[in-house]
Amino acid sequence: MRRHVLAVTGLWILLTAAGIWLTQFELLPPPASDKGEDIARAFRFLLLLSVPVFTFVVAVLTYSVLRFRTRGQPAADGSGSGALIYGRGAVPVAWFSITSALALLIMVYPGLTELPKIAAIEQNPDLVVKVEAFQWAWRITYPDLALETTREMVLPVDESIRFDITSLDVVHGFWVPAFGMKIDAVPGLTTQMSIRTTTVGDYSSDPLFRLQCSQLCGGAHAVMMLPVRVVTRDAFDAWVAASISGGPTASPIAGATQLSISADKILFSTDRLEAPANKPITIAFDNQDVGVFHNIAVYEQGGDLIGQRTEVVLGPVAQTLVLAALSPGTYIFKCDIHPTTMVGTLEIK
Repeated sequence: MRRHVLAVTGLWILLTAAGIWLTQFELLPPPASDKGEDIARAFRFLLLLSVPVFTFVVAVLTYSVLRFRTRGQPAADGSGSGALIYGRGAVPVAWFSITSALALLIMVYPGLTELPKIAAIEQNPDLVVKVEAFQWAWRITYPDLALETTREMVLPVDESIRFDITSLDVVHGFWVPAFGMKIDAVPGLTTQMSIRTTTVGDYSSDPLFRLQCSQLCGGAHAVMMLPVRVVTRDAFDAWVAASISGGPTASPIAGATQLSISADKILFSTDRLEAPANKPITIAFDNQDVGVFHNIAVYEQGGDLIGQRTEVVLGPVAQTLVLAALSPGTYIFKCDIHPTTMVGTLEIK
């Protein structure tokens, strides 16, 4: 019996050393928020605690399978090469004591010490961001700045931010992977989440900087995404000033090709537009659906957004989408809110 215990112990030590070595590798991308860093530290601590427990089970099972295996059906219990082992003695007591101590430790850290910090809501943040979810888009409002957008969410770095989150229709999920946190957006209820941004980044260089719905909310759930940018305070102030003044695409481009399209009964008036190559384009978009959210955006065949999309707004309303000159080819235009019924091709010749 002692020989078996020593063999299992040696295998357990080897597997544990290998497991602890593997945990030194970064398994997840570094978070871009303070609470994301807290969660990452807690995850690494729990991973380290789980290594000796997991490797002990693997060591016992592996040794048992290799050492006490039998060929065919044994004639009776205990007739194989291994002796009967009963659940008494020092080993079961030690196993119960150690695992109970680990469970109590986890209840204290990260349970009692870290979870309250992560769930805490900042009552006097540097910036308040109101987030409204609806099928299938996001509306971002900065109440203190009198600014609203559905094109992107821009945040200043190294500042405390409180998100006030709700839904206008069904349950959605507010999730920015780069921040390492998420929370439900519930109709008729405002949920809150507070973070301090720690890293400058944007969706164009890191796809984790995106506001993604994490709840299956309908047919176009997969496209319910909004780019996120974390910038310096000076860049944030400049973006706010440009957005309030109308933004860089508010004025049409001289000599642009003029196209027009309307929306009625959640359908575009046409599913095909044409324009000459290497010449700027303006698309006059008339949302005739009363009380329905629409917008229009142009994408490459691979799914990348071209230029900027129009705002997601309630009809009836008229908007203009301005595009720079495009190379010959076939592009996709669609409403981000109703991409399955409102979609067409833009032919550039």
